[in-house]
Amino acid sequence: MKNPEDDIDELEADIEAAEEHEPGYRQFLESLLPVIKLTTALWEERERLGLTVNEVAARSGLRIDHVEAIDNNDVDVPVEIMARYAAVVGFRLDLQPLSA
Repeated sequence: MKNPEDDIDELEADIEAAEEHEPGYRQFLESLLPVIKLTTALWEERERLGLTVNEVAARSGLRIDHVEAIDNNDVDVPVEIMARYAAVVGFRLDLQPLSA
């Protein structure tokens, strides 16, 4: 059985290699973390509630491919779509000012 730490080491090596060819690659990946955390929280709550992808789609009026995109941590899903998914699982998306 593969050790999860080996996966992390391998991923870190891949990021370092990409950074050599594309300076700023690590920063780009880090900029995606808030969206990935959001999409992860949404599908985890869907699963906790025992809802299927089809149920979320039906309740939100979204297409199944939109719900699946969120469940797959797609970072290009429009905020409006995420907000509709969030409402079905009992979340609300709010904007908060960044502290100075």
